[in-house]
Amino acid sequence: MGWVTRVVALAALVAAVAAPTAGAVVIRGTAYQFNATPVIAGASIRVLELPSAHATTRSDGSYALTVPNRATVTPYIVAPGYHTIYLQTFRTAGQDLRNVNFQTPTDDVYSALTSLLNVPLDANGDVAQCAVVSTFNTRNVRDLDYRAFRTYGAHGVAGATAFTLPPLPPPIYFNAQVIPDPSQPVSSADGGVVWTGVPAGTYRIGAQAQGTAFAAFTATCAPGRVINANPPWGLYQLSPASPARIRARWNGTRLESVTATRLPPQSTLRATCAGSGCPFTVRVMRARGSSATFLRNTRFGAGQILDVAAFSHAYNAAVERSRITSSGAPRGRAMCIPDGLNRPQARCRTG
Repeated sequence: MGWVTRVVALAALVAAVAAPTAGAVVIRGTAYQFNATPVIAGASIRVLELPSAHATTRSDGSYALTVPNRATVTPYIVAPGYHTIYLQTFRTAGQDLRNVNFQTPTDDVYSALTSLLNVPLDANGDVAQCAVVSTFNTRNVRDLDYRAFRTYGAHGVAGATAFTLPPLPPPIYFNAQVIPDPSQPVSSADGGVVWTGVPAGTYRIGAQAQGTAFAAFTATCAPGRVINANPPWGLYQLSPASPARIRARWNGTRLESVTATRLPPQSTLRATCAGSGCPFTVRVMRARGSSATFLRNTRFGAGQILDVAAFSHAYNAAVERSRITSSGAPRGRAMCIPDGLNRPQARCRTG
């Protein structure tokens, strides 16, 4: 996939960022068929912990599901002709979640996979215990929208292994032909991994590989449940810190300019202002080279907070935060945003 597609996807992401409704966040993603191209329209998206939460996938397979902030949520999908799939369990934390996709097998494919893996089924054809699936997925798909993600190609990270807390027997890794292969000792370029016969309980699932690091996820198991922690979530490869440097020049409460240097190719700058009387809410600028100047001669007011972030493909975003006071020029604070998210934090894990 070329840089143009990546930039379009990144620009769409940063331009669409908005503060979630107070007390709520929105989970967005796309439902599509496992190991095939069709999207799934008209599917019901629900939440295990919140029976009243519901969304229906649109004609393009996309959905938007509003859930409470600071809540534990396990989304799942119900669609005729497809086996019900649960996602990983999220803990919402003040920001919308994007690209929370459902990679959903047809009933026939589900039956073939359970037969291949020799998984015991109950009288309804569901797994007798629980099965957990995920993918070691490359950082290169972390910030892509659905269309760019599907055209990227194989998105696994080879050579990784997975572990669980509490411990489970070793998993089965998928080979490069997208088939669970007990003889496969580590992940392939497909990146798939599966545990079968998992007892009921809550598990923290992590991964390791030489020279890189991965996010972990939570799986909430119960008899009959199949959990698929889909890309670009699940066991996604953590991105490195951005080399970008952001410097704001102030004259009292007037911002003379913001200069970003050491920008990776095709970076995007995003400025957000929070507080009463802000001169803007969000401004976005695409950098044309390794440096850029932004927000010339902009006046702010006491009590406002200005965040300027540099988003670059396959990096955590670099952020400079300025708190405007009535006395003296603001002092900047360096922060970061984990790749694929949108909320600044003091520290970000890196891969």
